Amino acid sequence: MKPNISEFSYGYALTDELIHWHGMTLKAAPVFPSLYAEGQKGGGYDVRLDGPGIPLFLQFKLAHKMTRKSAMEYKRGLLQIPFYRMHIRASRHSDQHEMLLDLENVGQEVYYTAPAFHAPQELNEAYLNHKVKDRSVWIKPSTIGVIQDDLDHHVAFRLNEAPHFCSKPRLLKSMGTLEEFQGNILRAFQETSHYGLKNENLVRIASALSGIAEKHRHISILSRNLSRESLDDRHPLERIAFYAHVFLDCQLFIIRKKRVIRKLVGKTRSR
Repeated sequence: MKPNISEFSYGYALTDELIHWHGMTLKAAPVFPSLYAEGQKGGGYDVRLDGPGIPLFLQFKLAHKMTRKSAMEYKRGLLQIPFYRMHIRASRHSDQHEMLLDLENVGQEVYYTAPAFHAPQELNEAYLNHKVKDRSVWIKPSTIGVIQDDLDHHVAFRLNEAPHFCSKPRLLKSMGTLEEFQGNILRAFQETSHYGLKNENLVRIASALSGIAEKHRHISILSRNLSRESLDDRHPLERIAFYAHVFLDCQLFIIRKKRVIRKLVGKTRSR
């Protein structure tokens, strides 16, 4: 069954949950390519860069619900029905997977994420109960690995079960659960947040993304050169956001610690 929701709707619902991130000491602020306030170059940021934090890159996907016993994964005893398929863009159409893999290989937190539901009512219920992220699968590009051919591939999954990379079935080493994802993000935050948002690190990421973007076969060399020249004097965070959105079609987030609001409680003195 084809998904009856849009990537935009799913991405919006998931982003809203990550901004609040119930049960976590962290929160995620989305960053968009245009960060400048009108008439104020270098201003208008959605996030402040003067404290600990790390970038996070998410590629929102949709999933097809498989309900028939004729499905290959069921016939081979890999998954019970219903299960879901998250399709990876074939290299004959896009270099996205290779570029996301390159981005992860330069030390960034990069994930495919897709819902284990396909209908508007399911999205609505998950959103109202703050369960969109719980009912999603989280897969690093490196978990899939390098794809050597230009054929169609997908990840077949059920929540809390080991997913498979197909068409030639291969069991993935990651379960793709929210718990795994949160553990990875906490670990990355503890290890790299002290320098993750410093200007020199953002410059390094922006430079790496510029090089990765050169692999995009469906954007002309002239357009790629124009992008590089136009972004040359922009803040590195804006360059990162632009390349993430336009070339890799993924959403950039900044992960920060939640602010703890302390309330002053008046003390009464016993007489």
